[in-house]
Amino acid sequence: MKRKLKIAFLTASAAAAALAAVFSVISRSQLAGEDRFDWPSLSGLALRNGYAVALSAVDKRLASHPNDALLYYFKARLYYEQGLAAEALKQADAAIKFGYAQEVSYLLKALVSGRLKGDYAAQLALASKALSFDPTYGEGYLARAEAEYVLGKYKACAADASSFSSLSPGETDGYEYSLLCLEGMRDYTGAEAAGFRILSLKPRSHAALWRLGRIYAGQGLHKRAIGKFTEAIAVSGGRAGYFMDRARSCEAEGDFSCAARDYASAMGWAEISGYASYYYLLGSAMHRAGELKYGLKAAGIALEKEPENPDNYELRGRLRADLGDVPGAKKDFLKLSVLSPSRAAEAAALIRKLKSKK
Repeated sequence: MKRKLKIAFLTASAAAAALAAVFSVISRSQLAGEDRFDWPSLSGLALRNGYAVALSAVDKRLASHPNDALLYYFKARLYYEQGLAAEALKQADAAIKFGYAQEVSYLLKALVSGRLKGDYAAQLALASKALSFDPTYGEGYLARAEAEYVLGKYKACAADASSFSSLSPGETDGYEYSLLCLEGMRDYTGAEAAGFRILSLKPRSHAALWRLGRIYAGQGLHKRAIGKFTEAIAVSGGRAGYFMDRARSCEAEGDFSCAARDYASAMGWAEISGYASYYYLLGSAMHRAGELKYGLKAAGIALEKEPENPDNYELRGRLRADLGDVPGAKKDFLKLSVLSPSRAAEAAALIRKLKSKK
């Protein structure tokens, strides 16, 4: 099927976003000033009263403690959480200048560069810089693994994910990146082992169940994949990507009714229902399942959303033909020929078949 499907949320980088935990940049107790003024207190203030109030509180402290490096770090972190990259980098540099923990400051710069600016090469370099100050700083390995994954450096990513897991064996983050990176290397055995390790620590991780399903599907083991996708759906209550992936495995197994149901279930999400390509998939699945009226409706919506796509006319024409609407089918096949002259012979053959149905 020659179609460009808009399924970005199912691509590798999007899967990484779905699976990887938002890791803490600051996990140790930090105090500023003469009395207690730590990140948890400041973060709570921002959540309750807004970031402007929290920033004002930091500035008030800075008026009395202008060389307190931690206060600059707090400002950088507040800007980072608001998505303000330039401001966050400026304050992180001030924290570095006044001597705050270098590994933590450089890690924050790494996350700002990658997550806010999309510069994952800079994230990788800055995470490496953080690790040069403290080779035991686990979060540095995790940030570097994230950048390496996005950049397609799967072997290095797997190594850094393993380093994090060695430092924090009771946390799932490292195993999650191991799964992603080993899958990227097509080391399905290693990826599967990482997936089961995640489940041993977090048995209701539907993301891990889903990724295991994708690993099995990637090897053509669609029955096993369907089992994992079904578990992921049961635990999560359903996600668009989970239904879409199970639908594809059901199709591979020849279970077109299952595929049609799952494509229909996925339509409950805006990122699916907004695109003609998914209605084409739904219509095709309904056609194969013998649900012709539902298939015709889906094909009609695909045409409303993408009226210049010849595939949509072919699909609707076939459905109309099977429903006995010969004139309507002929119009669609003629439109197919007009929109795609290279398929004129195919359209002519379909029209000849219509004549035999009269």
